[in-house]
Amino acid sequence: MVGPDSQALGVGRRMAEDCLSEARRMGFRAMQFNFVVSTNASAVRLWQQLGFQIVGTLPGAFRHPQAGYVDVYVMFRSLLQGWP
Repeated sequence: MVGPDSQALGVGRRMAEDCLSEARRMGFRAMQFNFVVSTNASAVRLWQQLGFQIVGTLPGAFRHPQAGYVDVYVMFRSLLQGWP
């Protein structure tokens, strides 16, 4: 998560890219995020730009303070070379 004062400065992207790089260095073959809130459009967009795909939806799994119960995505990507 990125604090409100740091949003739109590329901090989240740099953290995500570092996370992917470190996972590859450690020999991980894939990464999965089990709880990406569907209404967090900037997070969903960032993960998709970094090659993650929505592979599952948990209906109404998150209680949003304004929107009520909203869906959560399970997002996945391979870390193997040549894999989309």
